[in-house]
Amino acid sequence: MPNTTATTIGRRVSLLSTGGDNPRNGEGTFLRLADNAILYAYSRYRGDDWGDHALADIAGIISHDEGETWSEPVILLRADAAASNYMCPSLARMPGGDIGLAYLRKYRDDSILCDSVWGAVLDTVCFVRSSDEGKTWSAPIECTHGTVYDVIENDRLLVLSTGRIVLPVNRHSTVDNSTVDNSTVENGTLKIGGAGRMFLLASDDDGRTWFTLSDEYRITNAPYSDTGLQETVVFEEEGGRLRAFSRTDQLCQYECFSTDGGKTWTENHPIPFFSSAVSPMIVRRVSGIPGVPGTPGNPQIVAVWNPTPLYTTRDQGKIWGRTPLALAISDNDGKTFSRTYLLEDDPGNGYCYPSVFDGGEYLLVGYYHSNDTGIVLNANVIKKVMKSELI
Repeated sequence: MPNTTATTIGRRVSLLSTGGDNPRNGEGTFLRLADNAILYAYSRYRGDDWGDHALADIAGIISHDEGETWSEPVILLRADAAASNYMCPSLARMPGGDIGLAYLRKYRDDSILCDSVWGAVLDTVCFVRSSDEGKTWSAPIECTHGTVYDVIENDRLLVLSTGRIVLPVNRHSTVDNSTVDNSTVENGTLKIGGAGRMFLLASDDDGRTWFTLSDEYRITNAPYSDTGLQETVVFEEEGGRLRAFSRTDQLCQYECFSTDGGKTWTENHPIPFFSSAVSPMIVRRVSGIPGVPGTPGNPQIVAVWNPTPLYTTRDQGKIWGRTPLALAISDNDGKTFSRTYLLEDDPGNGYCYPSVFDGGEYLLVGYYHSNDTGIVLNANVIKKVMKSELI
């Protein structure tokens, strides 16, 4: 586990607390708008259930003063009547100038014979675009098809230097053809859960059409992992090689590489520096630190994750091991991470599903915060970290 500073960095600039008809706020993603404001989109639950399959829409708040203050929430995308929810948004500026938004649409199909504690709740990865800076959105495109249970996470949409747009997906469903013959799923039972397999979706036409770019990749030590590869994030190195990190139950993140734009990947392997709870990591390229010689022209890599593995004595039942929340900096394109800091370190609260925004002289980091409720997936916090704190 990496060494970290003893005190936390950054200051809180937003708290989206829960209450009333709003039991959960989280899984956020940032984007700079044309008028220089900052949009933060997130999953906003409604009703009285905070579970992953409960009612949720994609909401947004806006800052006009570099993250210091934020507007009241507005609904960006209301879940359609046939959907269980919309969740896990990812924003990106498209090569053609529009805003792209990927999200997960959960829905029920009770005609499917399904082996799941949730019943026949399925997932479809969807994509919409806006040509008026988020005021209105296009009709959704379904990026994945068929009867599957796919998972994407927040802030994962990535526009490569080539103009290709990629989105990592983790599939958690299989079809068991040996059980019954009266199902609509290939004469078998759809089995949801189990070990995740990583693959990439991609678009080469500014997000207008999507295709499955890669095969599905399993964790290398599959017989010993219950979770497999989960909640993958991808970033592009300066030379164009892609690097992916995946959540696992193996006490650390796993990584793999692609040299052909995401079509094929190396064998995934553990990366011990990123010791981890069963919780995802975000990795982003950001500009250098203003005022520090050499760094403005030397882009850096930022990683945010939970560095404490599950074999520790911290409370696992209430906070799922998701404390502390750490931030690490790499000055050499991700080869090594030389400086590590704490964003949060209260052992009585949990923090997870981070997103990162580069504001030039500062970073904004959004994440779930249990907010003393005993429920990890509860409130949402945005912290502003000055880059002068990262020297």
